[in-house]
Amino acid sequence: MNVNIKDLIAALPQEQSEASESEITQEQLDQIFADLAQRPVPVGSLHRLWSVGELSTQIAFAYGVYWIRQWFVDAEERQRELLETNLRVALKMIHRLGYLRGAATKIGQALANLPSIIPDQVLETLDRLHWDAPPMHFSLLRELLSDELGEDAEKIFGSFEKDAFAAASIGQVHRARMKSGEQVAVKIQYPGIARTIDADFRALGALLFPARLGKDWEYTKSQFDEIHRMLKLEADYLQEAENLERAQALFQPADGIVVPRVYEKYCTQRVLTMEFLPGLHLGEFVATNPIQAARNAFGEKIYRTWARIYNAGFNYADPHSGNYLFMDDGRLGLLDFGCIQRFDAEERAVLRLSEELINGLDKLPQVLRRCGVPEEELGNEEFIGLMQESSNWIMEPLKVSGAFDFGDEDHFKRGVDIFSRILLKRHTRSHPMWIYWNRALYGIRALMYQLRAQVDVNAVLASENFFCRGGL
Repeated sequence: MNVNIKDLIAALPQEQSEASESEITQEQLDQIFADLAQRPVPVGSLHRLWSVGELSTQIAFAYGVYWIRQWFVDAEERQRELLETNLRVALKMIHRLGYLRGAATKIGQALANLPSIIPDQVLETLDRLHWDAPPMHFSLLRELLSDELGEDAEKIFGSFEKDAFAAASIGQVHRARMKSGEQVAVKIQYPGIARTIDADFRALGALLFPARLGKDWEYTKSQFDEIHRMLKLEADYLQEAENLERAQALFQPADGIVVPRVYEKYCTQRVLTMEFLPGLHLGEFVATNPIQAARNAFGEKIYRTWARIYNAGFNYADPHSGNYLFMDDGRLGLLDFGCIQRFDAEERAVLRLSEELINGLDKLPQVLRRCGVPEEELGNEEFIGLMQESSNWIMEPLKVSGAFDFGDEDHFKRGVDIFSRILLKRHTRSHPMWIYWNRALYGIRALMYQLRAQVDVNAVLASENFFCRGGL
């Protein structure tokens, strides 16, 4: 039987939602958000696992169809096909991850921190998950808010907006006004979200069962447990309120860095009421085409924020575009203090030792050994070479005189490439605290790259007294 191969290609399924424009339209997102607004968080382990598996299959199928089609079209058509495939995948991801929320949405947020690594259409869409995820209809949250605060919102606040102005992985934020007149942001946790974290990790634990037989299981388990622990902390809004108050005490008006004030009387484990801060998120700020001096000033404040908090023994472990506000008066607003890593005495000792690498890599084996890396890895030349590359990349901004250009695409790509090779080679046997330390490091570099900031890192850290103790 003779078959025309082009007829077979044309017969490949076309999706109804296929985009024909160069970007996802607000109408498409509105349709997704309207659907998800009426859906409660699914809490069953099997249902959530099935949903993730189904998403993976849909993504693989979409790119599989593109891979076949691209061999039978010219370059211009091939580029159009790729663009449309990226758009379809982005829509599928934000719909499914927005439905699952919780740990699943965190994965989408992590992917959004990889500019120039994943397709722009997917990146720009997933970046919305940091602050503009699909919110729930207030009718699904009303009972939780009333139970937590003891009365309906209309009785507690002078005014309360039922439409959320921001939403992310664990909760959404509503604007309100206190009866005394202050404008506040009320963060309400999605009902059942804490249970989904446990459900997701039970499912992932089952998938990891074969790893129990490998030599890396002890390290894998400790890192897996650390991620689970930190996500559980993010679902505790009383813990976040405490983090906010501690952070607020670290900054003075002259710093130009603002942490919202907490209204303790209206905070519970699942509701957080804090001062409302006006401002633009990173993408919105960059879209105004700010002058380089403004980019640099905000970049310096981002670095200073991390340094000040780190100096106090904490790690602002989730630096992404949704956690910063670029205010009209030049101040930097800080949001979301749920993901704060607190270092114990042993972890602080490891960090102090690792900071000495700024003076050279002579102590690298000692640092790695203190971090729990086994001796067999220390004798692996490939591993040591990767660790040296990683350390040099981390220290690179400190090895230039004056401002370092974080907009240098080569610098950011090299860092992601090094990190990818470390993971692909499975050189991950180390202290679990480095998971969130590295997350903060790469998150800040991604922010600075997107901001295209030029910052004298040596001057910032010197002013924060890092070098007085040989710090990073």
